[in-house]
Amino acid sequence: MPEHPWFAIDEADEDDFYEFTATELAFVHALRERTAPWATADAEGLVGRSDNWDSLVAYLDFCDPGSPQHLIDIGVHFYGDRVRGDRLHNQLYTLTDRPSSWALQATGTVEELAQQSADWFRSVLRKPIVLYVWLNDDQWAYAARFAFADTNQTISQVYNRQLAPPGQEEALIAAGHVHGKGWIQTKGLPTPTLYQHIRGDLSAAAALPPGVPAVTKRGPIGGVWYEGIQDEDQ
Repeated sequence: MPEHPWFAIDEADEDDFYEFTATELAFVHALRERTAPWATADAEGLVGRSDNWDSLVAYLDFCDPGSPQHLIDIGVHFYGDRVRGDRLHNQLYTLTDRPSSWALQATGTVEELAQQSADWFRSVLRKPIVLYVWLNDDQWAYAARFAFADTNQTISQVYNRQLAPPGQEEALIAAGHVHGKGWIQTKGLPTPTLYQHIRGDLSAAAALPPGVPAVTKRGPIGGVWYEGIQDEDQ
């Protein structure tokens, strides 16, 4: 068993029939067994309930290794004879309204679903994640965006209007690159100034913008981070 096993269930919870059924426990134990050979400390594997209590949720929570910034939650909802996996809401752990291109949907026995879920977790962890950064006057980071570099799907982003070029925020809003309560969507910005490889297999990074230099170190990036709307480039 690895030093940092995933999907552990507290022994007290196992005895609580209201929390987990025998079928759900069998799925979790099978999933834990199948992920044990490659579970690592850079992600935390957790088990819980969906927001409406209709499924068990097994998910991975991991952060940006370069800062305390939360990065993304991915997970599967187990319904007994089927699973659905995708990116999860970072507080409610609900599935996305529109499935990602890399979402999982499968039916089968508990053992089959545990194997398919383990394989899916491993494939998603291999997806390349990069951090794009936009600089003003080549020194002030006014925007940044974590994204899957193979599908160009936003993970999280930040836009600092105080540091941005004059008039840019108004132009982005007028062009419709804004969501919710004034959250600027960084995909409306020009080509990034630089990018940093965060994790995953960068050889699959087909969506990297040409000519953008890669860096291994970054400066400070201030502001409130927020998730982007679903925006994959297929």
